[in-house]
Amino acid sequence: MKRIAQILACLVIIAAGAAQAAPGEPVTTVPYRQAYGGVLTVEVTIDGEGPYDFIIDTGATLSIAFQNLADQRGFSPTGAAPRRVLGILGSDMLDPHLIGDIRLGEAEMPDHVGVLIPDWAPPRETPHGILGLDFLKQYAVIFDVEEKTMTLYRHGEIPKAALKGWRKINLTANTYAAATGALFVTRGLINRSQTTFIVDLGSAATLINYEAAEAIYSSVVSRDLGEGFTTGSRLRDVFNDRTHARTALINRIQIGRVVWRSAGVWVYDAPIFDEIDVQRRPFGLLGADLIAAQDFALDFGENALYITKLRRR
Repeated sequence: MKRIAQILACLVIIAAGAAQAAPGEPVTTVPYRQAYGGVLTVEVTIDGEGPYDFIIDTGATLSIAFQNLADQRGFSPTGAAPRRVLGILGSDMLDPHLIGDIRLGEAEMPDHVGVLIPDWAPPRETPHGILGLDFLKQYAVIFDVEEKTMTLYRHGEIPKAALKGWRKINLTANTYAAATGALFVTRGLINRSQTTFIVDLGSAATLINYEAAEAIYSSVVSRDLGEGFTTGSRLRDVFNDRTHARTALINRIQIGRVVWRSAGVWVYDAPIFDEIDVQRRPFGLLGADLIAAQDFALDFGENALYITKLRRR
């Protein structure tokens, strides 16, 4: 009987392990769509209920809930010290709340403690929450823009065949302004000028500060796109002072061996650049308009962004 019990115990352990992804196998594959002004949006459940729309945001260190979701679910404050949260318009100290078990397909972040932020101002439609780096950096993720799916793997386990011919961009994790975690940045060229970018899928459009813009305007012609810049217009109502925000058509943006030509960008000294003390050097946000224009993959465990050589337009 003792021997049988040991065998049964082993079978239970094996069965439990089988529920997890085998090495090299995906943890989960889920659909996504571009919504809420052009950002990547997925459906999650919280404590088994939902689905709720969360946007994918690699420029957010913390997964958070908007007030509309808090009104539905009544999240309880934890009583812990406030957390500093960065956004394009600056930062704020916010009280932590128990959000609960956030699940995306078969991937889960249990007992998540996040913060609550106000809904976006009308007429912008507000999602339910933001899925930030605290969730995303647990995995390697590959995005198929034609199928509109994102597939999660363990770090370093995206099949090499899936990334064959893709361009690798090295990332660096930097903690700015005592934020809740590190943001991932990379160096690149705007026309011929060196610029540092935060990889920010939560930004629908790519944005650079005036320090970056002045360098390119002094050397290479870039054209103002004016009111016809449809991608950038998704950010227009974010800015408090529109007189200091403009758009431009950049001849060439290069990150690693990846090149985007005739790229429209916002030019704006966003308060976030002051918060992280980079306003006086060329800096930008590499947004979803460029990154998600083709298949791409992120593996924050390996500090890498992969982009297909051939982009779909």
